[in-house]
Amino acid sequence: MTSKTPKPVKQCEGCVLNQGDRCAVFAHPAIQWLHRDCEGYNNAELIARYGDHSDGHGAHARKAARQMDAKKDKQIEHPEDHGKFKKLKFP
Repeated sequence: MTSKTPKPVKQCEGCVLNQGDRCAVFAHPAIQWLHRDCEGYNNAELIARYGDHSDGHGAHARKAARQMDAKKDKQIEHPEDHGKFKKLKFP
């Protein structure tokens, strides 16, 4: 018996509809591969209907944007108004 998980199986690897953690069309991709053939595997009609909804910046766009935000935050001087919480040194 196959597992009813939304995660794509190994056979889904080359499919355009594979979104990494889920399939764009089917709720349980493992069930589609029971008879050794998925009807949605690189199907042109389904790709046109459920195709790629990305912004066209590539797979690492979120990572690059996050890194740029971190660089900007690092350049801003943050005032230290929490002085009373600092550890005090006694002589």
